[in-house]
Amino acid sequence: MKQLTIKQLFWPVLALSFMTFIFWIIIQADLGHSIGFSKFVRHLPFGDKLGHFFLYGILAFLVNLALKNRKVAVFGHQILLGGLLVLIFAILEEFTQMALSTRDFELWDMFCDLLGITLFSWLALWVSKRQN
Repeated sequence: MKQLTIKQLFWPVLALSFMTFIFWIIIQADLGHSIGFSKFVRHLPFGDKLGHFFLYGILAFLVNLALKNRKVAVFGHQILLGGLLVLIFAILEEFTQMALSTRDFELWDMFCDLLGITLFSWLALWVSKRQN
């Protein structure tokens, strides 16, 4: 049985760690708990939107690199699988907010998610090309 090297585990471990961080933020928000991070973000102009852009963008970056920028065909277009998975997660998470009194559903949040996922997915492609 072949053992994975630290280099092979780097991006997947980082992606899982960051995803765990995002899950923690989501759970805290769903429960109506205000954490230091969210308090800081709320005081910034467009802080919530920047949070969506960067959190989901960074997650897409890490997941794409963990999946070695694997692509899938969607409606005849090649799309990065990591970006697609993160987008689906972000959309589902945003729609679940409709059922919670502690959260607000906003299309602008999904737009910022999409923007971050797109930009950081391109960045993952660029980083991969630079590493090779």
